[in-house]
Amino acid sequence: MKGIPGPDCPACLERLAQQALNGGGLPEAEAATLREDMLALVRAGLAVGRSPALIASDFFALARKRLPECDPFAAKKAADFAAARRAAAGLGPLPDCFADRARAAVLGNAIDHFFLAHTGELWGGGDGLRLGIDHLAQAETRLRPGGRVVILADNCGEQSFDRLLVEHLLGRGCTVDYVIKAGPVQNDLCLADLRAAGEEYGLGRVLDLAPPAVGLDPEAVPAELRERLEAADLVIAKGMGHFETLASAAGVFGGQDRLGWPLLMLFLAKCDTIAHSLGLKRGQGAALGCGLS
Repeated sequence: MKGIPGPDCPACLERLAQQALNGGGLPEAEAATLREDMLALVRAGLAVGRSPALIASDFFALARKRLPECDPFAAKKAADFAAARRAAAGLGPLPDCFADRARAAVLGNAIDHFFLAHTGELWGGGDGLRLGIDHLAQAETRLRPGGRVVILADNCGEQSFDRLLVEHLLGRGCTVDYVIKAGPVQNDLCLADLRAAGEEYGLGRVLDLAPPAVGLDPEAVPAELRERLEAADLVIAKGMGHFETLASAAGVFGGQDRLGWPLLMLFLAKCDTIAHSLGLKRGQGAALGCGLS
């Protein structure tokens, strides 16, 4: 993948591993041992050019086996739910059109473990967010009454923004499958999070079919989810993790599209590595389509 991993990936992955350990409840000595084992996976993965998202999935899988606290990001996720709820409400009424609602969904992607100093400025921009890559018009041609849309969800809190997009899609007569993780992984949405927050409403059919991993490894898609993706008129994948894990297979950087899905990736480029891979500035939004024709 073009420029990925990049020079800032080792520090970012180390920070993410430490955040998992901070909420994991292990005694200091055991945490130190687990930290070294997690960082060994980071070093090995980077040495062979493995995607940072897949490396993170590797060390989260290891952490799940050894941490007494099964969801070390629980406190952050609760705070993100509240922050996103306030921010989405602050957008006010948005025009009922695909482009404006999709840009709002991109705005929601500001929630993450990455530091983005102008998050408030982005949220305050509402539907005026200017995208560095904008394939929304092409994606909209895939929408029709009775059409099937699959949304691969991302971080806790984003559903407050995604709900605005789902409302529009349902209003156009589309069916929407809102796919979340089958279990906790970093600050990504899973069913327990939505139920605890009372936020299962307005998202279409909520399905916990995605593996508890960062993004979606195209080589490890469960059969039921794969069937839905292959039958969809449009697949909307939220967040940088989905970009990292799906872009190469979708032919973004050349080569054949091995996915075969009509794919729209909605995300903010929250780090220099992702931004530079697409010729964007850090913090810019992207609505990147593949196989939409």
